[in-house]
Amino acid sequence: PSFTSTQYHAQDELGQANFGYAHPGQAATNLRDGFGNQIGSYAYINPEGKEVRVSYTADSRGFRVQSNDLPVGPVDNSVAPLPVQDTPEVAAAKADHAAAVAAAKSGV
Repeated sequence: PSFTSTQYHAQDELGQANFGYAHPGQAATNLRDGFGNQIGSYAYINPEGKEVRVSYTADSRGFRVQSNDLPVGPVDNSVAPLPVQDTPEVAAAKADHAAAVAAAKSGV
């Protein structure tokens, strides 16, 4: 089977650049300005056959990405976990400690 693949790169003396490639099933582009800020995108076909598209910006505000295939975080159901129950040994130790603190404060 025959296929076409392309790539390009252009850059000036100030460090500004534009580069990318295209290949069956994947492609990418990137634009960099003279300050090092970058804007780009890429796409590929994942193992499940879905086309994944990603766009990103990298500049003084950090790396920011948008995609149709980002992981989804857990949903906050606003239910607090149950408090940990003391074992009988821990309850006894707390009581002994409280008694010792009270005795120390009273000077006994």
